[in-house]
Amino acid sequence: MKRALSRIFVPRLAWFGVTALMGGGCDLQTKAWAEGALASLPGRSMMVASPWLEFSLAYNRGTAFSVVPDLGEGARLVFGVAALAVVVALGVMVLRWRSGRGEAVALGAIAGGAIGNGVDRALRLAPGGGTGVIDFVKINYPWGGSWPIFNVADVLVGVGAGLLLLGRFRSSRAPEGAGEAAASDAGAGG
Repeated sequence: MKRALSRIFVPRLAWFGVTALMGGGCDLQTKAWAEGALASLPGRSMMVASPWLEFSLAYNRGTAFSVVPDLGEGARLVFGVAALAVVVALGVMVLRWRSGRGEAVALGAIAGGAIGNGVDRALRLAPGGGTGVIDFVKINYPWGGSWPIFNVADVLVGVGAGLLLLGRFRSSRAPEGAGEAAASDAGAGG
C-alpha cells in the first residue's frame, strides 16, 4: 500500500516541484537581467519589436496591475509569508486532488509565479526605498497606450490558471464513463 501511494504521489509532486522551482528561478533571473540591462538606458526602456513590444524597467510597489499603488513597508513580510503559504497550499492541492501531470504542472506554474513575485516583494530593494517587484515586459497597443507592465511570474500565473481551466473544460466535455475508465486504468497498472 505504501509503495502504491508513493508511485502515485511522488511523480505528481516531482512535476509540481520542478515546474515551481524552474518557473520561480526563471522569473528571478529575468528580473535580475532587466534590472542590470535596463537601469542604465535612457528612459530605462529598450524597444524589442517596434512599436508592439518593449522592455521597460519598473518597480511595482503595489499589487498586481497596481490596483493598490503602494503597499508600504509593512507588506514586505506579509507578502513573503503569503507567497510561501500559496506554494504550500498548491502543493497540498496536488496531493489531495486526483490530479494528473497536467494539473501538477499547471499548479507548479502558479507556484513558480508566487515564488518569483514573493521573493521579489520580500527582498528586492527598489530605488527610493522600500521593496518592489520588477516588471519589465510592456505590450503597446497599435491605437496608443499599453497593457500594464508585467513579468515572467505574472505569465506563469496566467498560463497555470489557463491550463487548469482548459483541463477542467476538457474533462467536463469528455464522454461519460471516460473518466471512470481512466481512473481504473491508473489504479490498476504501473
